[in-house]
Amino acid sequence: MTTLATAPTVPLLDAPARRGRRGGVVAPIAAVVLGLAAVIGSYVVAVLDPTGRALDDAVMRTATDLGLRGEGLGVLELVGIPSVALAVVVLAGLALARGRGDRALTVVALVAGAQVVTQLLKAGLVRPDSAEGNSLPSGHVTLVASLGVALVLVVPRVLRPLAGLAAVAVTGLAGVATIVAGWHRPSDVVAALGVVAATTGALTLAGALFRGRRRPRSG
Repeated sequence: MTTLATAPTVPLLDAPARRGRRGGVVAPIAAVVLGLAAVIGSYVVAVLDPTGRALDDAVMRTATDLGLRGEGLGVLELVGIPSVALAVVVLAGLALARGRGDRALTVVALVAGAQVVTQLLKAGLVRPDSAEGNSLPSGHVTLVASLGVALVLVVPRVLRPLAGLAAVAVTGLAGVATIVAGWHRPSDVVAALGVVAATTGALTLAGALFRGRRRPRSG
């Protein structure tokens, strides 16, 4: 008969680790679900629904009538291939300098992956009763938001709150700029944020599962 003294203690010691691993996948899964909800909801409510589509267009027209189109275009001109490529190199280099090769790979995968998803959605989705092409999600907002998330991932933990505030501010500025410049509707901005959230969650979840498989089993 097995007594308490002879019972193995490894499962008891491993219990907190297992709970930690389960907790580590909750946030990524939530990010994927919320991101998908943002993309699907934006498209259904602000594109497929006539009332939502009219309201979305009205908000963009009101924003463009503010007379800030020049300022908006000035902000958007900063988001080009050279500047984005430089930002990715700097962020990946920062991760490597901190000995985090996995974070460097995540930076590249996040920025490139989110943009690929955005462009596929933009090409595949249609706007009913409209001769113009689909603009959802915004490619510019996707780039800026993904770079913001990448910044939070690579900086030291003590700097993450500050990096998060900077990321939110710059992403918000880019989103407003696309609207006042007449490039995108509010729904395009929300969908772009959803793409970045879902991509971030998917990559984080994949990394957690990969690390879990590499971790040697105890027993």
